[in-house]
Amino acid sequence: MVKQCYDEGIVVGEIVAIDSTAIDAYERKKPKSRQNNENATWGAKFDSFGNKLTWFGYKIHLAVDAYSELPVALEVILAHVNDGDMGPSLVENIAFQGFMDKVNFIVEVGVMTN
Repeated sequence: MVKQCYDEGIVVGEIVAIDSTAIDAYERKKPKSRQNNENATWGAKFDSFGNKLTWFGYKIHLAVDAYSELPVALEVILAHVNDGDMGPSLVENIAFQGFMDKVNFIVEVGVMTN
């Protein structure tokens, strides 16, 4: 579907923004010591004021075309996975699609630390 939008000029593919956001789970919360890394896990990050935010659930990592604001790649992962581990895989996903030749990426600090 992304290629079809690209072919029709809806997705431009010149500038792609990458970021993530938390997704709360609606299952019973488990202590960190009992997490099995198969279901929802505890995640934590710092907001722009340095306050630590925690949640139980997942994270969605999105690569979004900056012009159309449509997603061109996404991954849903457990909450405890570091953002820096996911940025490169989203970039590889876009490269694997093979039709966006020259892409500039805008990323949040920490997304492309590897």
